[in-house]
Amino acid sequence: MKYRCIVIDDEALAIDILEDFIEKFPNLELIGKFSSPLKATPLLMSQEVDLIFLDINMPDISGTAFYENLPVKPLVIFTTAYSDFAVKGFEMNAVDYLLKPISFERFFKAINKLGNKSNSLTIGNPAATLPVTSEGNDYIFVKAEYSSIKIKLSDIVMLEGYKDYVKIHLLNEPKPILTLNSVKHYETTLFSKGFVRIHKRYIVSIDKIENISRNRVKVKSKDEFILIGESFRDFFMELVVNHHL
Repeated sequence: MKYRCIVIDDEALAIDILEDFIEKFPNLELIGKFSSPLKATPLLMSQEVDLIFLDINMPDISGTAFYENLPVKPLVIFTTAYSDFAVKGFEMNAVDYLLKPISFERFFKAINKLGNKSNSLTIGNPAATLPVTSEGNDYIFVKAEYSSIKIKLSDIVMLEGYKDYVKIHLLNEPKPILTLNSVKHYETTLFSKGFVRIHKRYIVSIDKIENISRNRVKVKSKDEFILIGESFRDFFMELVVNHHL
């Protein structure tokens, strides 16, 4: 298979070296180069990415923290100048860990490990394996009661976990749609469609956010503010507020 990959590193020289190495492999296609993780987020939300070459030690947010918070996790090869981070990288099931300066021989060994990882991990956009929505579609089908209901993504304000169900709140509809599923399922499926998880119970449409006040969010058609969970706060603020998505 061909791996669509991106490079994220705050050192221009490191990006140039990795780009040169990647061009030597016909099974690798470089589709993006970024100097910080958050600059890469719009591409990760909108396109299929199979592999990230990700520097660990970066000023805004560390590569490991960024990767941990990604709802959709492509394969990852961590790069860094500090060997102390190696254990953390392998704990996150990374394909490999490359210590700078990276030699072509060491890079070659890392690429040869891709086959083993791709057999056990989902590659690319999980929408292909989760039948809720398809690439390019602006709707989802959800099972509610005894039928499948087609819902436009543009009508969804937020999703709320409720016991073993998910409530899908829609614009101009006082009653949410209740479907048997998990918040995690929709987090993974809808991340590339402009939705972000802000709490263990809530996923919101970025386009429907009207107000962000400290650790709370207000969305269209809802009077009350929704709490931003502590474990989701840093990622949400960097993604939505600091980078104006």
